[in-house]
Amino acid sequence: MATSQPGRRPAMQPTSTQNRIDSLDLIRGVAILGIYIMNIYSMTAPDIAYSVPRWNEAGGPVDDWVYLFQSLFVESRFMSLFSLLFGVGLAVQWDRMEQRGTTPKPWIKRRLGWLLVIGLLHGFFIWFGDVLALYALCGFFVIRHLGDSVRRLVTTGIAFLLIGQLFLGYTLFGSLMTGENLMQVPDLPYSQETLAELRATNSDLGERTLKNITENAFMLMVMPFITFWFSTGLMLIGIALYRVGFFNNPNAWRWALPLWALGFLWGAGVLGMRYLWGLESSAAQSTISLMMVAGPPMAIGYASLLVPLAKSGHWLVTALRNTGKMAFTLYLSQSTLTVLFFSQVAPGLWGNLNRLETLLIVAVVTVLQIGIAHVWITRIGQGPLERLWRWLAFRRMRTS
Repeated sequence: MATSQPGRRPAMQPTSTQNRIDSLDLIRGVAILGIYIMNIYSMTAPDIAYSVPRWNEAGGPVDDWVYLFQSLFVESRFMSLFSLLFGVGLAVQWDRMEQRGTTPKPWIKRRLGWLLVIGLLHGFFIWFGDVLALYALCGFFVIRHLGDSVRRLVTTGIAFLLIGQLFLGYTLFGSLMTGENLMQVPDLPYSQETLAELRATNSDLGERTLKNITENAFMLMVMPFITFWFSTGLMLIGIALYRVGFFNNPNAWRWALPLWALGFLWGAGVLGMRYLWGLESSAAQSTISLMMVAGPPMAIGYASLLVPLAKSGHWLVTALRNTGKMAFTLYLSQSTLTVLFFSQVAPGLWGNLNRLETLLIVAVVTVLQIGIAHVWITRIGQGPLERLWRWLAFRRMRTS
């Protein structure tokens, strides 16, 4: 690439803030905060707390009610929303590079490569539930389809969502037919003695790192069977929505109610099956993929309501847009700070909070993250980890 002329802006600025689609920042801000509502349970308690409300002896009605709310309005919804946006982000960046005369593919692949590295480090050493490595791997596939027609993007995306159901669908069928614990659900509820042993392991840096490596390695192995298909399918659908102008449509709100209704009814049906079979059963735990089906329609429904609000000058909308601009930093800080606090600063709290108390922590962290992101973006500019990722991916571009 030729060097830019003196006094002129370089031809390529990969993360320019010019011509940003305001709704994408707003939706991303809401999505990154919503994801934390579910993720926190596997950071502050044993993994099973994510999907079983009365996983310990202290569980009670308040846990049931919060679980009900999360299952119907949160679980898989914000994860779906973030996956949609990741696909859109790839398409937006690809288009901007092409408009500026730069060949996008090598630079996008370089950016995804560094995301994979960061995701693996995050998953192995901080929190096993990392999605960055997954998104990077999905992204390598998605960029091959950026030139597809809208119809092909949608049909391929839906096909991928259906393929993602097959593995856990087989597990669900097997659990029902044989009665075997194919999902390896532990004996519940945990006794105080068992919880104390788990807490000691969690507070030991070496033991927790070994656990992270083991569980994250397992997640990478099952990824081709479940999460890869689901996330890639959503990314393709997100690109299709971007191509038809959904994220700039002031009338997008009209989609909200029917999509919410569709996702809610499906989610309620899956939740009913969980209660019928028993929340602690292998069959109920196998319905995680079925609940994912409720995610895309409700996620697009949430986005439909946010799109018309994006141009609003309201202080909260502006703050949430700035939150979206720092989503990468906020995602990594959510897990890093939460895991370190509950393992090193206050290990006694790990596994001792009910679902409502955990949600109160989410509320406090949410307010802090919105405030910090707003101040950082308005006074400093690009988020610190966004800046690092950009430098890692594009530093050679500035010297070529």
